Amino acid sequence: MRSAWLVALALTTPSSAMLSLHIRVFSGSEEVSTDTRVTVFKAGERQSPVAESRPGTTLDASVAPGSYDAQAIRERDGRVVAIKWVERLLVMGYPDEAGRHLEVINLQNGFGALEVRAQEPGTPDVAIFATGSRQQEAARFATGPDYALFVVPAGRYDLRVRRDGQTTWHPDIEVPLDRTRFWLMP
Repeated sequence: MRSAWLVALALTTPSSAMLSLHIRVFSGSEEVSTDTRVTVFKAGERQSPVAESRPGTTLDASVAPGSYDAQAIRERDGRVVAIKWVERLLVMGYPDEAGRHLEVINLQNGFGALEVRAQEPGTPDVAIFATGSRQQEAARFATGPDYALFVVPAGRYDLRVRRDGQTTWHPDIEVPLDRTRFWLMP
């Protein structure tokens, strides 16, 4: 009984180890990460940043588990064209993410993101469709080192997964508004 309690505690207690926080920035479905400066602060404390991206790069920083606020400033031809604050990003050490955490900031309203990972290495073979409509894909995915990333209008979608010559459907998956949902292929 005691060992079951310790295992449950270990699975629910946040890890204090540093995590790799990766932030990608989109304007609608167009990735604009390299045109956008991202600054990350501890939630509610906007005086001293804990991480910043450099021009021409995406944000990839080592942070402690916790809650963060992020500011994204997109520039074009030396002029600011968009600013967005995202508050209360929860960065925790989940076993399925292997010490990494991805967040998407979208400069346009109404969008969300779905990160799909397989349990085996490599980018999964997946496609996203509007719920109930399996004829035309709702969006193409952006690749990551070991994930597929769908940036779509927030809502519900059906996901098609192809693996080992078989196709399976996972219906009615929610893509939340202004957040990134992590989905591990079963």
